[in-house]
Amino acid sequence: MSAALVRRGVLDGCTRPAGAFDLSVVRFGGGERFDWHATSRASLAVVLRGAIRKSFQRLSFAAGEGSVILVPPREPHWDLIGRNPTALVLVESDNGIDSVATFKDWGAFLLGVKIERELTVDDAYSALALEGLALELSATARRSAAPGRAAPWLKEAYELLADRFRKPPRAAEIAAAVGVAPSSLVREFRAHYQESPADCARRLRLDWAAARLVGSNDPLAMLSVEAGFVDQSHFTRAFKRQYGTTPGRYRSAHR
Repeated sequence: MSAALVRRGVLDGCTRPAGAFDLSVVRFGGGERFDWHATSRASLAVVLRGAIRKSFQRLSFAAGEGSVILVPPREPHWDLIGRNPTALVLVESDNGIDSVATFKDWGAFLLGVKIERELTVDDAYSALALEGLALELSATARRSAAPGRAAPWLKEAYELLADRFRKPPRAAEIAAAVGVAPSSLVREFRAHYQESPADCARRLRLDWAAARLVGSNDPLAMLSVEAGFVDQSHFTRAFKRQYGTTPGRYRSAHR
């Protein structure tokens, strides 16, 4: 975290070290702006609430809830916070992040929520738990950011599903948006992501719901509707298939 941001008092408590990582929850007031600055270490941020616009010398993007932001060390940039208060989990390390990247990943969002909660714990095991979460988040983010050999439109298709997971578009609609035939979309998507677009949308909504179970006290009936399920029983069945336990037990286990 840059000294300028620390002086502005945006850190929520002190940074906690965990193995090779430093972890923080960073909170901003709506509309704040931070002029050009750079971090001395590589940073991986997950937007938990609100939104932030980051501008680099050749790139600018807005990142909302569920977005992951990768920034190499000593990369100059400035930040503009959205109109609403914004919170990010920040993981800093010397692990090589070579280029700026951003993408939406609800699995990474779930890990960010778990880190936020674990940062409130101070016992003999919290450093070990934080290091494990930081390693898992780093691996998840790097896998999503890896360019691989996939066509660029595949990332566009994934981002579309991540943005609209509550009411996922049909395969034909996604294919039209990225400019390929529906058969090509389904075939290439499964080959690259090891799941169909429909399975991906189902997993994304459940990852989002799992994060809300950990990070909020929202009733299960409300969560099931917000996640796009027909009713709570449908939500419970789908959640148990993916996580091996019911939403209620999952919430209890992570509190």
